[in-house]
Amino acid sequence: MVDEIHHPHDMMVRAVLSDLAEATGFLQRHLPQEVSQALNWSTLTLLEGSFVDEDLRASEADFLYEIERISDEESVWIYVLLEHQSTAIVPLVFYQGERSWSYSSEFADLFAEPVRDWPGVPRFSHGLIDQSGMQPDEVQGELKSRMMQLLLLAAYHPELAWMEQVARLLGSLSSLPPSGGINYVRLFVLYILATQEPEAAQSFRDVLRHHAPAVGDDLMTYAQELLKEGREEGEIRAEVRIIENLLREGMDWPAIERITGVNETQFQALKQRLEDMNK
Repeated sequence: MVDEIHHPHDMMVRAVLSDLAEATGFLQRHLPQEVSQALNWSTLTLLEGSFVDEDLRASEADFLYEIERISDEESVWIYVLLEHQSTAIVPLVFYQGERSWSYSSEFADLFAEPVRDWPGVPRFSHGLIDQSGMQPDEVQGELKSRMMQLLLLAAYHPELAWMEQVARLLGSLSSLPPSGGINYVRLFVLYILATQEPEAAQSFRDVLRHHAPAVGDDLMTYAQELLKEGREEGEIRAEVRIIENLLREGMDWPAIERITGVNETQFQALKQRLEDMNK
């Protein structure tokens, strides 16, 4: 299933941290205490725009939040960059992997040893959230951010006993009204299908049927939707690749249209549809 969904980690984290209640709970817990206590979290807002280069947006996502300080109501910004690492004015690395984090938390150590003492080399230590050694019952947070962290943990450590806890949380989530135009139950179920082996997904469906019968029945429906979307994307990708090859060979559009049945306007629409599928 992994190949059927592009960038499932970024897709899920992006959806969860766009929810201000979830972002508030996540950032409050993980920012340094002196920073967290100085901010008026009721004023947190998500600003539009991105600082990520367009060529990197398929693999990176960023968030810029604005929030007031308690002391003087002056606004400050919190910038979060998602690239399986996060750096900001208060740098914080949220690490999830098969092995524990074993690298230095000092930024200067990323430079080659001969140049570490050069003037201008940034010097700071980042905070670290290393969930690789956690157990599922140790994960904290609001409902959706807790689910996000549990599923990231399960993706890298599928042998952990995560299924019952995730099933109970999905059951709770399914009883809530939709928020922000996102079907979070579908989002999380698709993530499970994308990151777990088919046998594990089948076992999870059985667990889910016990704790949340309605969601359990929907699991295979989501799987079928996923396969259909994957097939459609594969067909579009192949057609776009063929036309791009013809263009590289110097063929003009009248000839391409006779061969493929696709004109230039339709070709641009296919490329846009493919791009939308990969968001």
